[in-house]
Amino acid sequence: MSKEISQKQKSRILEGAVLAKTPKEVLKVMGELGAVAFTSRAIGLACRYRGLDMVKALVDGGARFDNYIGTNHRYDNVWLTVNKVCAREGREGLPYYALMLLDNTQEGYDAECVSVTGKREAIPVTARLGITDYLCENAEKCGFDSGDLLYFSILTDSGEFYKKLKKHGAVLNENIKTALTIGAAGLDWQRFQALIRCLDTEKLMRVIGMLSRELDGVKIKFTMAFYYDHSQRFGGAPELFEIFLDYFDQSKMNKTAILKDIISRGLTSCLAAAEKRGWLGNTKKRDELIKYAADNEKTECTAWLLDFKNRTADLAAEMEKADKKIQRKLNADPNSLSEIKKNWKYEKKKDGTLIILRYTGHSKDIIVPEKIGDDRVTEIGDWAFSPHQDRTREQTSEFRKTITSITLPNGLKKIGESAFRCLVSLQSVNIPKTVRYIGEDAFQDCNLLKRIIVPEGVRYIDANAFSVQNGRGELEYVELPSTLEYFRESCKWWRVYLFHSPSCPNLVVSVPRAPHVEEFCEHNKVKFIYREDK
Repeated sequence: MSKEISQKQKSRILEGAVLAKTPKEVLKVMGELGAVAFTSRAIGLACRYRGLDMVKALVDGGARFDNYIGTNHRYDNVWLTVNKVCAREGREGLPYYALMLLDNTQEGYDAECVSVTGKREAIPVTARLGITDYLCENAEKCGFDSGDLLYFSILTDSGEFYKKLKKHGAVLNENIKTALTIGAAGLDWQRFQALIRCLDTEKLMRVIGMLSRELDGVKIKFTMAFYYDHSQRFGGAPELFEIFLDYFDQSKMNKTAILKDIISRGLTSCLAAAEKRGWLGNTKKRDELIKYAADNEKTECTAWLLDFKNRTADLAAEMEKADKKIQRKLNADPNSLSEIKKNWKYEKKKDGTLIILRYTGHSKDIIVPEKIGDDRVTEIGDWAFSPHQDRTREQTSEFRKTITSITLPNGLKKIGESAFRCLVSLQSVNIPKTVRYIGEDAFQDCNLLKRIIVPEGVRYIDANAFSVQNGRGELEYVELPSTLEYFRESCKWWRVYLFHSPSCPNLVVSVPRAPHVEEFCEHNKVKFIYREDK
C-alpha cells in the first residue's frame, strides 16, 4: 500500500484517521502507511480536536512536528497558513502546527497563526494544557519547539499556555530575540508587527510587558512606521505611549516627529510623559514645538508647553545665550578658517597642499575652497562627495543626492576615483584648467549632467569617468582636450571606455584632430565632431 500512494496522500489519510478513528486504529493506519514524510499537521489536529491519547499514539508511531513535505499544504477542511522561518536549520516555509493548541483562530490571526475551516469544536483548554505538559516532557521525541510556542502564546495573549510553558523552562529562541531587538529582516519581525496590530489596546500593553520580561530588559526594535501603526490608540490610552517610551529603543525614535504628531492629536498627557523622560530639555526644540502648536491652533498643547517653559526655563540665561549666539553669527566670517572647517574634512599631503576627503556642509550649490588657511587645495579625494562613501550616514547620503552644482577651484590638479559618483541631481560642474587627472568613475551616474568641458592640460581620464550605468543620462555634450594621453601617436592603450553610450543617446563628443581620435570614439560608440585646436 505504501508504495502505491504519494506522501501527500499518506498525510491526508493519516489526518483523516486522526479526526475519525481511535488512537489504536490510528496506530494501525500508521503501520499500514509506512513512513509518512509530513506528520506535523496530524499532531496539530490531535492537539486541538482529539486529546492526549491521540497525541501519544501519533508520537509513539513516529510522528513529529519537524518532519514535512513542503509549505502551505491545503486539504479539504483543514489547512494552515503559518510559514515559520527555521533559520537554525537553513530552510524556509515549515508550518508550525503546534500553534493549534492555542485559541487564536477567533481573534483575527488567520494570516499568521492557525486557521481551521469547518465547524469542529476544539477540546477544552485544560485538555490542551495537559497535552502541552506532555509535549514539553517529550520535546526531543516529537520535534516540539517550546520556545516558538512560548512566543506565540505571548503574541496571542494566551496566558494559561504562557504560564504552563514557563513552568517547563521555555525561553524565546535566539532568532526571535534577534528579530525583536536588533531588527533582522525576516518573517519573525513581520509576524510580530502583524499580530500585535490585531490586539486590542489592553492586550497590546500586556503583550509588550511580557515580551520585555522575556528579553531581560533589552529594548524592542522601533521604527516610525511601527509608531504610526499604533499612535491612534494614545488618545484613549496615554499609558500605551509610556510603554512605548520605556520598552522600545528610543535611539531609533524621531522625537521631533513624534512630538509634533502628539501635538497634532492634542495629547497633553503624552507631552507630560515625554517631559518625564527628558524629551523637552532642548530649549530650541521646545520653542519650535510651542510655535508649531500655536500655528496649528492646538490651544491646549500650546498652553501646556508655555506652562512647561515657565516652570522649567531660566529665561534670563536663555536670553543671554541667544544674544551671544546672534553676536557670534554677526561676527562670523564665512571665509574664515573656523567656518570652512565646519564644511570640509581634509588632509595635508607631503607637498603641503590639501586633499578634500569629505563634504560635511548642507548647501546644494557647493563651492570648493581654493585655500584652507594658507594651504592650497589641489586634489578631490576618492568618493569625497559620493552618497556611497564609506562611513556615510543615511541622512548625509540622501542629502548628497540633492546636490545640484559644484564649483571647483583653480589650482586643483586631481579629481579622485568616484569623487562625484551617483550625485543624481548634479546639473553643473566645472573642471579647472589646472586639472591633470580625472579618476575612474569620477562622474559616473550623474544622470542630470548635460555638458562637460574637459580643458586642455588634462592628460589622464580613467575608465567610466562619465558613464551612466543606471537609468537614462541627460549628457549631451562633452569636450575632450588634445592633451589626453589616449590621443598621442605612440599610445597603445586608447581602448578605454569613458562613456556608456546606450544610456546617453543624445551625447555628442567634441574632439581635436589627433591620433586615435576616431578609433577612440568608435570604441566608445559615441557620435563625435571635430573642433579646431585652441
